Amino acid sequence: MDTNFIGKSVEINIKVNTYDIDVAGHVNNIVYIRWLEDMRTELFSKIYPLKNLLDINYYPVIVSSEIKYNNQIKLFDKPIGKMLLDSYSHGIYILKTEISNNKHIAFVATQKCALMNLTNNKMFMKSIQELIK
Repeated sequence: MDTNFIGKSVEINIKVNTYDIDVAGHVNNIVYIRWLEDMRTELFSKIYPLKNLLDINYYPVIVSSEIKYNNQIKLFDKPIGKMLLDSYSHGIYILKTEISNNKHIAFVATQKCALMNLTNNKMFMKSIQELIK
């Protein structure tokens, strides 16, 4: 089992833009998915530069997401996102994310991520370390 990257994390300050707000006056659900993508990209960049992965025709992709919305985020709020590489097993990375707003957890997600071989469109069921050896 590859454990060298377990515990790596990122924390980002999130800007809520006017186009993120829906008719109900809070952040639209799809925006959270974009924020997850931003954090995942940042996290994987810390592990191994994405440009280097793409140069060898690999990219980390989400295979599943479990999401829970706890509290609204509105325009002018200043949420903070935290993503952690929680575990790895058999080619699957487990990412845990919290977005907090005013010290309250507004959103949590667990995602499963794998490396995709962009040449043959198949998941690479080994770790990044095994790929870059």
